[in-house]
Amino acid sequence: MRRLVNIMKLGAMLLWTMSVALSCEHKTLCFDHSHMADLEIKFDWSGAPEADPNTMVVQLFNIDGSHYQRWEFSSKDGGKIRIEAGEYRMLFHNGEMSSVTERGGMYGDYELTTRQQSLLAPMGRADMNAPPRPEEAEDEPVLDVSEEIWGGRCEYVQILRGAEGQSVTLKPVKATSEYSVEVREVKNMTPSVEISAALTGMAQSWKIADNILSDQTATISFGLSRKDETTLVAKFALFGDSPEHNGKHFLSLYTSNKRYKDFDVTDLVHNAPDPKNVQLIVSGLELPEEGTGMTPGISGWEEQEFDINMN
Repeated sequence: MRRLVNIMKLGAMLLWTMSVALSCEHKTLCFDHSHMADLEIKFDWSGAPEADPNTMVVQLFNIDGSHYQRWEFSSKDGGKIRIEAGEYRMLFHNGEMSSVTERGGMYGDYELTTRQQSLLAPMGRADMNAPPRPEEAEDEPVLDVSEEIWGGRCEYVQILRGAEGQSVTLKPVKATSEYSVEVREVKNMTPSVEISAALTGMAQSWKIADNILSDQTATISFGLSRKDETTLVAKFALFGDSPEHNGKHFLSLYTSNKRYKDFDVTDLVHNAPDPKNVQLIVSGLELPEEGTGMTPGISGWEEQEFDINMN
């Protein structure tokens, strides 16, 4: 009798185990990693020997252009990754940039751009009512300046299954331009007056796969420093002049006492000897004498009215 009871208990346990197995979806554990491979990514900086980025980003895409995975290396020299064997495309650039963001999920539309910001943020007056803008650029988004960007593309790489010592060498080049601004003959400049500037008609982004600038334009706002009692200067990186932009470029100056002036710098931008290093020099900005007050208007902003000399 006891033997019969034990047999019945064993049968009940088997039935319970089978019911649990039927109610769960089991996936076979894969202990065969032969489809994975090690790949060493190296960066050749011979095309940009001055570059010293903190990190490097590599975006891998499947051969159809869909995104596969993102890696970030803490060394400018690169490192090793482990991926599935197959065929890929690569886009790469430096990382850890506070003003630069990545966007786009496909190989063909992946790009770098900068963050939006208030037109008066560079002088700490983002809460001030917005000043007038040049008519040609009043609908452009306002973006921050860039940081120096180096990067490039690798249109095809094949990772072989089971092969040892596989590597790919990527050669970054500088993607951004450097703009220098100098405002001379500034009158009545005092420590109490804060000044910032904006440059219109600049490319919004860099499309890495095609190595071209975006045909969409933006106004880039930036801060100015006092070189001396009559001179304001700035130097910053940005993507550059949009190739599809056929309109004018304006350098707009804004002050904390609501004075502004627009300088037409189209010729200086378009005729720069080196489009990667553009110098914008203008002369003549008259600020109100301390204690003279302002001329009120609808927005409170007053435009400066006098002849501008450009060098």
